[in-house]
Order: sequence, then C-alpha cells, then structure tokens
Amino acid sequence: MRKKHPFRHALLATVGTVSGLVLLLALKPTTDPSLAQAGRAQIGITAAASAPATPSASATASPSAAPSGSASPSDTPGKDSAGPSSTATASASSAPAAPARTSSAPSAPKTTTAAPVTRSVTGATVQTKYGPVQVRITLSGSRITGSTAVQYPDDAARSRDISSMAVPKLDQETLRAQSAQIDTVSGATYTSAGYRQSLQSALDRAGL
Repeated sequence: MRKKHPFRHALLATVGTVSGLVLLLALKPTTDPSLAQAGRAQIGITAAASAPATPSASATASPSAAPSGSASPSDTPGKDSAGPSSTATASASSAPAAPARTSSAPSAPKTTTAAPVTRSVTGATVQTKYGPVQVRITLSGSRITGSTAVQYPDDAARSRDISSMAVPKLDQETLRAQSAQIDTVSGATYTSAGYRQSLQSALDRAGL
C-alpha cells in the first residue's frame, strides 16, 4: 500500500478509534453502578423478608381470649357439657357391682367353756341308834368339792367322841370316792351307815 493511499488515513483513524475504545473499556469498572445499586436493594428486601416478624399486640394476646362472636366448646349445642369425666362416671355407676368374695376356708369352731355351776345340796336326815345324821355336799358341776355332816350323834359324851373322830374321815372318803360308796369307820358303825344314806340322798337330789 502506498503512503499516499486515500484509505490510509481512514484506516489509521479507525484503528485509533478502536484502540481508544479498548482502553476505555479496560479502564471502565466491571460492575455497572446501576446494577450494583439494584443488587444491594434486592439484598435489603431479602433480609427484611427473612427477619422474624414482631408479634403485634393482637397477635400476642392469650389464646384463651376467643373472639366475641365465637362460641366456647362448652356452649356448642349438641355436645354433652359434662365432658368425658361425666361419661366415665355414668358408665361406672351403671356397671354392676362386683360380688363380694367369700372365704372358702371353714371358720374355726368357737370354743366357749362355761364356768361350772357351784351349788350345795343337803341330804335327808337319817335316824340312827345314837341320834340323827344329815350330810350336806357342795358340787362344782358334777364334782363333789365338799362334804360335811350338819347333824350327827352328840347327845352323850361317848357319841360326841365317836362323831368327832368318824365324821372328818367320812368327809375325806366322800371327796376321794366322789360317790356314796365309802368305807365304814371302825368304831363308828351306826354313824357311818347313817352318813352313807344321807350322802346318797343328797346325790339323788343333785341328779347324780
């Protein structure tokens, strides 16, 4: 190409213009200020949206404060106002009572021992050769616990001596034998015989 070519100046001008534009673009910031501002605004909106909202006075009110126009569950028609507890009580009261348990073990027999009755029985008066003899016995149930002669021969001194010796022995024999089958005291045959007869009479009266 010749130096005096008419397009040379145009080409040089074009190249200079392009070089200037390239330098301009190289020096221009990569981020458009308008785009950066728009991005910051978008970040602020996102942060505001993600922040927890402060509950208002109406939102923090107690849940138990129901709206004036709404009816409480207990006022709702068609529902039992007594609640589940009343239903449970009604079902419990209608349920039949459980039968009481009875012990199958036999009860121990009652042992009641009555105290024996103590009584005194006097036999008939028996007349002997030396005087009358009469015996009184004391019983505890059917057992003879005492025997004594309430009458015995004592008119003469001899009779009193014989009776004072024979009667105590006859009393002891009665307690030992528990019957009228007692031995005769030696030397007091009549007194012993009268004693046995009166003693048997007392036993008969006592039902023994």
